[in-house]
Amino acid sequence: MERVLGAREAGSLERARARHRRLPRRALVGYAFVAPALLFLLVFALGPFLFTVYVSLHDWNMLTPAQTMPWRGLENYRYLLFDDPLFRETFRNTVVFAVANVLITSVLSLGLALLLNGNVRWRSVWRAIYFLPYITSTIAVSIVWNNLYHPSYGLFNGVLGLLGIPGQRFTSSVEQAMPSMVAVAVWLGVGYYMILFLAGLQAIPIDVYEAATVDGANAWHRFRSITLPLLRPTLLFVAVVSTLASLQLFDLPFVLTLQGGPVNATNTVVLYMYQTAFNFTRMGRATAMAVMLFLVIFVVTLVQLRLLRERE
Repeated sequence: MERVLGAREAGSLERARARHRRLPRRALVGYAFVAPALLFLLVFALGPFLFTVYVSLHDWNMLTPAQTMPWRGLENYRYLLFDDPLFRETFRNTVVFAVANVLITSVLSLGLALLLNGNVRWRSVWRAIYFLPYITSTIAVSIVWNNLYHPSYGLFNGVLGLLGIPGQRFTSSVEQAMPSMVAVAVWLGVGYYMILFLAGLQAIPIDVYEAATVDGANAWHRFRSITLPLLRPTLLFVAVVSTLASLQLFDLPFVLTLQGGPVNATNTVVLYMYQTAFNFTRMGRATAMAVMLFLVIFVVTLVQLRLLRERE
């Protein structure tokens, strides 16, 4: 009997050793499958990022070889932070736009999702209508809205004239240009985030609402105590994605307000980065802006994840 048990134990040990010998082969197969994606990230993501950081420490006009770039160290960063008032203005414009766009879009998209999540007639049609602007070209939308905002022949001023209200300058006014651009951005993105909130709402079990109703909870209590807490992952995703998109705004001010006008009232960091690099051929300063914008986005994302992450 002891010999039989000893043979079984020896067999088990041999099989365990065989499995350990096979593990490296399985690991190699896994690494082989992952290698193309890692190579892609290294070549097309990490490589350009490291080159961007490298260029930001030099003075390069893109007309001379990169090997001959004069070393500037942190001078580009110092100049942007302390000696370039236009960079501070564009950064302030970007923050104002991001805050307004994220807040207004989140509230409106959540409200629309709550409405369309109920028993609404032609619900699918309304969802498609609200989602259509998101899949439309931003350049085309900017051109159309630019004509709607036109102070002389624009549709909006025509309607205001019929109502006896004086015409507005919209994107031609320093005070009205930013709100006008935010309105277009909200119109573009509200349908996409509405779909995300709809998915989150439909994932909430109906039994929870029924139990709360039986306990005497009204609509506001159900929204505050059930809907919002269970929508926390969706709220986090919407806040992060909309913030990232807002801080990297380029196409709307480029087309809608004719490259950030009037008088840089709608100029953003990314648009100013483009102008610095390709209009003034100062790639060192432009890449320094890119690095600082990356750091700002990274910090903002971490803060949002910290504040809105799901509680354990």
